[in-house]
Amino acid sequence: MSTRATSISDLLNQIRQGELVLPDLQRDFVWDPDQMRLFFDSVMRDYPFGSLLVWETQFHEIQYREFVADYKQGMTFYPKSKESGRRRKMVLDGQQRLQTLYIGAYGSIDGRRLYFNMTSGPGDLDDDSDAVQNGYRFEFWQDSDSANKPRRLVRVADVLQWDRRHEEDEIVDVIKRATLEGDESNRAARNLRNLRRVFTQSDIVPIETIDEDVVNERQARTINEILEIFVRVNSGGTRLSRSDLMFSLIKSRWSGARINFDRAIEAVDPDSLLGIDKDFVIRGLLVNADAPVAFEVDSISRYWERMESQFENFTTALKTTLDFCRDPDVRLTTASLLQPTTSLYPIIYYVAKQRNCSIPDADRQRLKTTIYFLLFNRFLRSKSPEARIRWLRESLQYREGGHFPVRKCLEVISKRQKWSWTETNLEMLNESPRLALNIAQPGIIRKTYSWQSKPEIDHIFPQSKYLFAHPELVNDIGNLAFLGKLRNIRKTDQEPDEYLSEVSDEELDKDFLIDRNLLSKEKFEEFVQTRRVRILSSIRNFLGR
Repeated sequence: MSTRATSISDLLNQIRQGELVLPDLQRDFVWDPDQMRLFFDSVMRDYPFGSLLVWETQFHEIQYREFVADYKQGMTFYPKSKESGRRRKMVLDGQQRLQTLYIGAYGSIDGRRLYFNMTSGPGDLDDDSDAVQNGYRFEFWQDSDSANKPRRLVRVADVLQWDRRHEEDEIVDVIKRATLEGDESNRAARNLRNLRRVFTQSDIVPIETIDEDVVNERQARTINEILEIFVRVNSGGTRLSRSDLMFSLIKSRWSGARINFDRAIEAVDPDSLLGIDKDFVIRGLLVNADAPVAFEVDSISRYWERMESQFENFTTALKTTLDFCRDPDVRLTTASLLQPTTSLYPIIYYVAKQRNCSIPDADRQRLKTTIYFLLFNRFLRSKSPEARIRWLRESLQYREGGHFPVRKCLEVISKRQKWSWTETNLEMLNESPRLALNIAQPGIIRKTYSWQSKPEIDHIFPQSKYLFAHPELVNDIGNLAFLGKLRNIRKTDQEPDEYLSEVSDEELDKDFLIDRNLLSKEKFEEFVQTRRVRILSSIRNFLGR
């Protein structure tokens, strides 16, 4: 492995010309604007840049992608294929730094470009308006926002593209346009020269290159060796998560993984509300492949082909399961109710084994009962749910009279969790009132388009007035109801017979399970007890137990 040093400008030119790229096993760009600004400050201070690790590929066919000048959060990357026999340098360590520099020098992030405050930097200026304290200030702005942009801000890309022969003339013009004088003018000139220097200085970036001098395939590192190096070096900086590492391993073997994962996630969770992400898909593929549900290199390496073969079936079953959850007879219509989303795995596993990934009508009640009890028990909320998922998957190997084995699933919950509910009772409902009221008040909980209608859990008899006298009843499910946010704000601590006076008796009974005759202060205890019985009965009928 050879080591040398080069300039930032040389590296950025290689990126622009497509000579320096990213192997597709790399994760996406993850630095936020604050991290990017801090990095430019570090570069300006001549802090150690940190070495880059580059792989000189020639004898392997590799999926890769190019750096992006105009970066947007959530963008989908379409990898290209480098054929065997062609040389191309790929960055194994240093993506975040190089992508940050490339955006600052030539592009933008989410439509905003990088600007430099010419008068900033370590030390103090007698200026209480815009001088930077303790560092070089870099800011991201829309080019069009000229009215609000301070005059002492200069676009970094413009400074770096000045002709070297006219550098001093450009500096004079920029300072003149910003109307800087005296110490500010001198500091701005020094800063602009320094910005250009740190980009062109030839020995600022140390580079270690793997396989730079190999002459045949036998001498070259294998893909597995490169992956092991990649995993080890990515233990600092903004650390790779376990799922990032596992996804890198999958991409190193499965050429279409990135596009397939991105498209599947976009199709079912475009707004990232459910938490259907790469982590969820990887774990789900392990479940459906009947593989160990563990984020381990050995597991992915051994079962990735089986995972790839399950991908289409898994994503179809996922869509069917989410549609099932949203059906009127199931009522899990919002993201907040489907947490944790790992509760979906047993259902997806079962659905994937059905013809056309469709749910038999005879099993709908059984599936509904199972998913609700998984949610009520928070059975898969653990950060490491692998063993519990495996136990549930084993239970699904049994068929109860040819149907979904709901009894087996509930046995797993009761045996593997110290506290558990497999029958509807008051304690269960009081522990998860939002989930309980979702069943009891189907006309209230729904997707909304304005904040005024967003359902919130409310105390029917106000907590502020009844908590002291009735602490055991005021937070009981019998005194809780979903209420639209605006209506909840307006009512403050009003008595229910006041703020519900304009609600019809039919709506009270159907949507709130409330008997108007029990809304007086004197009947508070009777009200809670009576409504509690109605809610319990409604949910028992709904869940079938």
